[in-house]
Amino acid sequence: MPRLVFPILGEAAWTDDFGDARGQGSHEGNDLLAPRRALALAAEAGRIKFWTTSERAGCMLYLEGASGTQYLYVHLNNDLTDENDNRGNCVPGVSYAEGLASGDKVAAGEPIGFVGDSGDADGISPHLHFEVHPDRGGATNPFPHLKRASRLLFAATQGSTFTAALTGKVVTAAGEEIQVAVEQVRWWPGGRKAKQAGQKLSVAVPETASVEGLATAPGGLAYPTIDLLLRGSTVTVWTAPAKVTLAAQIGGRGALSAARVVLKRAS
Repeated sequence: MPRLVFPILGEAAWTDDFGDARGQGSHEGNDLLAPRRALALAAEAGRIKFWTTSERAGCMLYLEGASGTQYLYVHLNNDLTDENDNRGNCVPGVSYAEGLASGDKVAAGEPIGFVGDSGDADGISPHLHFEVHPDRGGATNPFPHLKRASRLLFAATQGSTFTAALTGKVVTAAGEEIQVAVEQVRWWPGGRKAKQAGQKLSVAVPETASVEGLATAPGGLAYPTIDLLLRGSTVTVWTAPAKVTLAAQIGGRGALSAARVVLKRAS
């Protein structure tokens, strides 16, 4: 199996509950708790198939991965408000990503659905029941794959242009680079927000970037005491417009460059 993209964008909590006892038998996946209507992402490139006829699963889909692995996304959203109203159908824009059709090919990390509590999860905390079936066979434990999966900062169409505002705490600042433990990302087009779990990433800060909230010092961010002063400070980094790539979405080294940095000193 390839290294997966984590199937939820933003904050999620899960445990190794594969094999736990359930009313219908042993649990064949992991339950990932996340906010209602959080984006569900394609764990790898492949083709999706909607499934809407299971009362127990509710709104769900299959992702037939290019590697031959099949993934199940169960208990997708069926609510039209922020409450558990059960007024929605298993359709794009409610359960599945807007504009998506059953049978479509998707890229790794592409939004394919929304987290919910449909089926026999009704009234329980919204979550994604996620299953992994190598070679389209029996279910295997997703937990080790989820632990090493790539966590995306934002979701957007590959090859399009994006900008993002990354808010978090400064880890280090040296040379033309700042490392941030990210707590929230807002991205454009769209202006959607997602909370993050403190993922650490490095952003280039070129001389052309504006830096606010920092007194001028020789050498800019390279000045040794600046690093010590900034550690733990809250920062928002607005990235320069760039093409959407998987490297940018995971915050890979050298993939993000700042246009503007706003610092708030730690108290």
